Amino acid sequence: MAPEHTADATLKVMRKPGFKYFKKFKEKFDKIQVKHGLKQPLIPYFISSHPGTTEEDMANLAAETKDLGFRLEQVQDFTPTPMTVATEIYYSGVHPYTLQPVITPKTAEDKKTQNNYFFWYKPEFKNWIRQRLQN
Repeated sequence: MAPEHTADATLKVMRKPGFKYFKKFKEKFDKIQVKHGLKQPLIPYFISSHPGTTEEDMANLAAETKDLGFRLEQVQDFTPTPMTVATEIYYSGVHPYTLQPVITPKTAEDKKTQNNYFFWYKPEFKNWIRQRLQN
């Protein structure tokens, strides 16, 4: 399952529906699991450093996915791919449909920072995240 992000602004840049639809899907999925005595995992796929994604968005992603009971492992850092709107934004810094500037994490440090939030549950990231949130 690829909700890809929890931030509606980022999902809008991705041209994907809001995260509320993934939450509804998970709710139905969980009910079916209970009803039929199943123990199949729901494995969501998320992406960091996508154009339009801020560090705050990543912190919120960590909190939302934690609240939903996920410990993310299948994640990706944004990689520009030819002929996509996201790649146009990545290189130009501007959304081609609105001509508005779009924040885009590009440096290795920014990308690592965003990616670290996926792993809030790992001991080596807990203090780091706590410090980032206090600043």
